[in-house]
Amino acid sequence: MTTCAHCGRELQPAWKYCITCGTRTAVPLADAGVVPAPLAVAPSPFAAETDAEDATPRRVNALAVLALILGCLLSPLAALFGHVAVAQIASTGERGLIPAWIAVVLGYVWLVALAVLVITFVTTNG
Repeated sequence: MTTCAHCGRELQPAWKYCITCGTRTAVPLADAGVVPAPLAVAPSPFAAETDAEDATPRRVNALAVLALILGCLLSPLAALFGHVAVAQIASTGERGLIPAWIAVVLGYVWLVALAVLVITFVTTNG
């Protein structure tokens, strides 16, 4: 029998890891006479959103997220940041196009609401 190099416990030939300390054993499964079972791995939910070149998940555009937050905070600046985010997404291929367009719409809604409030205030107090 072999012993663990880390803790000194005796290891079974079929063990891939020491059951005491978790250290990987030096004996691979194929050498121990054990046929490894095929792993049942669920497909990644991000598999469809990867780049073809390096197979890494695409990032979400930070400006699109910021624009959406500004839109939720009733800021007309969301339209400006949303338009800039749409242009960045078109050039870089990042994710976040839908939140950017939602921010653009919210920004224009808040801009119109602010204009109506200012015009109402000026005309009634003039």
